[in-house]
Amino acid sequence: MTPPRHIGLLTPCISGVTGLGSGIGVHFRHLADGLTDAGHRVTCLVPLEQALTNRSADLPFQVVVVVARRSPLLPLAGRLSWQLHHWLMLRARHRAAAIAALACADVDIWETTSSDSPALDLIRVTRRAPVLTRVSTTSSQLRLTNSGAPNWISRQKEGWETRAVRTSDAVVTHTPRHRILMAQEFGLDPACVYLVPHGIPLPPPPPARVDNSAPRLLFVGRLEHRKGIDLLLAALPAALNAHPCVTADLVGLDPQSHWEKYWLNHAPTELHHRVHFHGLLPQADLDLAYAEADIFVGPSRYESFGLVFVEAMSRGLPVVALAAPGALDIILPEITGLLTPPEVATALSAALIRLIMDATLRRRLGAAGRGIAESQYSRDTLVKKSLSAYARVASQRP
Repeated sequence: MTPPRHIGLLTPCISGVTGLGSGIGVHFRHLADGLTDAGHRVTCLVPLEQALTNRSADLPFQVVVVVARRSPLLPLAGRLSWQLHHWLMLRARHRAAAIAALACADVDIWETTSSDSPALDLIRVTRRAPVLTRVSTTSSQLRLTNSGAPNWISRQKEGWETRAVRTSDAVVTHTPRHRILMAQEFGLDPACVYLVPHGIPLPPPPPARVDNSAPRLLFVGRLEHRKGIDLLLAALPAALNAHPCVTADLVGLDPQSHWEKYWLNHAPTELHHRVHFHGLLPQADLDLAYAEADIFVGPSRYESFGLVFVEAMSRGLPVVALAAPGALDIILPEITGLLTPPEVATALSAALIRLIMDATLRRRLGAAGRGIAESQYSRDTLVKKSLSAYARVASQRP
């Protein structure tokens, strides 16, 4: 089976182009770069609500930004209901994506995401290239691990996602555990779902880590309930008190500095200066944060994959996480990291303290993690498995 030569990627965001660093955007950027390096022509179609003001011209692949046509009802909808406004904009993006994708007549296959269902209308159109939909965190999983309460727009989005997944030519996901969960949610046969783990461009092998007399903890992710930021802040006082010089760096979006204010209002005053809230960082600064860290902590309650764990492992860091979906698929307990029971902040503290006080264990877990990242989660592996899936999907079309 010969892989398609011109590959279309339909995504609501792409890292380094739209400025969004979400898991979806990171995946499509790595995939686009990798496919291009492998000699394939790549077109990234990105439906947005408004045009980009700053966009890099030094991309190795083509990016087509499609601005959704704004409905004349939007101003009224915005006054009546944010849900109605959001619904109108999403539907406009769906239609714009379908029209633009049909204009790319020489695309051999499309990979898209189920998040926000950007290919919803494209999939319904006949005489098109096959569409392979990647399912990451589903709309219902995202709702249940954040607010939990359904509303009108969440029901609409969950319905769109179900229709898009069920009518795609093929479905792909990234871990065996998530394949079972999403197959149950959408009523699919797990055996018919392609398994292609995410991959990253591996950084250079990290230098041998010395026994740091002032160990540094690192968290990277959105500061929100799903990422377990409340558990981390509850666990940090005991971990910091276990060693007089340990510090923690928290990197990620914190709207209105909510969690930074929470820490300053609830943590002992003498610990305030030992936890640093950095917000979003440019890639160079994020790379430096990884290089200076000794332990990575990511207490997510749910991840469909856990790309951030792979990124930490690739830099030779031991990982502390919850025994929850995502971490359970990536982290090997006592080999590449430590897993703690969900919702138990004291257990999270104990795992952090164990690594803080044992440099030999930190080095052993970190070295094993780097080896796993190299063998299973490189960008080259992502491209190879993606191309194999594309070839099989394309061969099944009449």
